[in-house]
Amino acid sequence: MNKRIRLLSLKGGVGKSTLAIQIANYLHEVEVPFVIEELDPLETICVITSCAYPTIKYFSINDFLYNRLKIDEKRLNKEYSRYQWKISIADMFTNVDPESEIVKFQNKITDKNLNVFITDKFTIKETMNYARKWMDPKVLIVNFLEDNERKTIEENLLDYVYGEGLFLKVYTIPYYSSFSEFENSSIVRNIIKDLLDILVQL
Repeated sequence: MNKRIRLLSLKGGVGKSTLAIQIANYLHEVEVPFVIEELDPLETICVITSCAYPTIKYFSINDFLYNRLKIDEKRLNKEYSRYQWKISIADMFTNVDPESEIVKFQNKITDKNLNVFITDKFTIKETMNYARKWMDPKVLIVNFLEDNERKTIEENLLDYVYGEGLFLKVYTIPYYSSFSEFENSSIVRNIIKDLLDILVQL
């Protein structure tokens, strides 16, 4: 059955698209068929990867600028049918509404979703409130942390896993000064493996 990792954030610049690319790289490496759902009108993933991976572009920059973010179901269904895939990686635009037509359409393609919320340390509380609006299984990733902050933040957020049950897991990623460092990080790689293990169980 087809399944989706949906990457969500309240603001840009928190590493959402970068993580999407690393998930794609990993799936390519282990030879799992996948497709990228590019909802970012700036086409960040396609720009960085030179469109090397199977990509379904939901919108153009003109759609975004002129507020024409309407789903073209016929075109998109044709796009999905072009590819053989088991996992989709959805790079959502920031602060997308879980009740939007976009999300409803995605759920017609597959309703097996793992919602991954990515934040920096400054918007953790707001991101948790945003996550409460979503129904599917949820994971929280706090990015761009100094090494001495990671353990403290993980401990402070454990209640949202074991007490409140808002998230299945909480992860932290240290600050990396370059894309190459992020790309070669064993921490990021282990998080991706965990996300895929959770997805398999859905």
